Amino acid sequence: MKYLQDTFKAELSDDSNTRVEDGIVYIRSRYWSAVDILELARTADGRNDVFDELFDEWLQERIENKCSEADEFLDKLDQQDRFLRLIEAHKDGNVMPFVGAGLSMPSGYPGWSYFLRKQWLQTLLNESDLDELLENGRYEDAAQKLADAFNDALFSETIDHTFACSREPLAGAAGILPYIFTGSVVTTNFDNVIERCYENAGLTFPDKLSGYESDIIRRMLLSNQRFLLKLHGKAISGKGRILTKSEYDLYYTEGNTLNKAVKALCDSKSLLFLGCSLTVDRTISVIKDYVTEQGHENLPKHYAFLEEPDTKEERIKRNGDLAACHIYPIWYPQYLHDESIEALLMKLYNSTK
Repeated sequence: MKYLQDTFKAELSDDSNTRVEDGIVYIRSRYWSAVDILELARTADGRNDVFDELFDEWLQERIENKCSEADEFLDKLDQQDRFLRLIEAHKDGNVMPFVGAGLSMPSGYPGWSYFLRKQWLQTLLNESDLDELLENGRYEDAAQKLADAFNDALFSETIDHTFACSREPLAGAAGILPYIFTGSVVTTNFDNVIERCYENAGLTFPDKLSGYESDIIRRMLLSNQRFLLKLHGKAISGKGRILTKSEYDLYYTEGNTLNKAVKALCDSKSLLFLGCSLTVDRTISVIKDYVTEQGHENLPKHYAFLEEPDTKEERIKRNGDLAACHIYPIWYPQYLHDESIEALLMKLYNSTK
């Protein structure tokens, strides 16, 4: 009955034969998602020109939309001039990202408050004590009490199974970083989100360092070698790991190794803090002391993408506190953390590509 094929083709346009529901295309008894349909265009050698064309078109639209979002809130919050200075520094190759927990959370890794609270519930410690410590930004003290309540092996295993696993899928603004910053990256995170994002973009790190290797860090910065710096260590090893008060004391005070590492970073490039709260923190304290010692005019300016404070008074205070560290915030709207950071990074990407 091959002669009826033309009749069949003509009737396929009827709703009784072909329809679309919730993004699924139904043709009589068969159905395909949009992805399934595009896969049908893949050639034997693995190429898919149709997918590539549509993806490029969609990507350009997304970049334009994100840039428009960024422009809208940068105008509203009067941040365009500061962002322009960041663009100029990046065009000159003088910006290094400093990545905090906020960029790993979209990929399923907990923030420090959530992590400490979840583990705290596995102990007999008073929960109100934890609330007080967290409200005052004393995360290292909270971590110390938690570590003291566990034995060493159990505490290390808790960190390992929380942060060392490769959670899927990778999500959020961290995936944009390899397309903007092709040099070195700094992170205080224990997880492997940054490594995997760069590997997915075909840009692996020749060297991965921990913060206690401060002498190597300065030498590599001076020679412009590319590396990933896990400033506070890795989840899989207690060596060089910094989470509890005793660990902060060991590496920031007694050995002074982390102080040297942070100072080397401040000397080298403009740091761009992403996903960092920048409140009560040893790293920030070291930066502030170093800026006081060296003088603002003798060090690069640093920048941070931060959520706008609740009130004008809080914003003025935060501006002053951060300026003492030579860090200048680029505010984004409240409760739009992931979306705003992606929009700002897309604008930075679009302005320098």
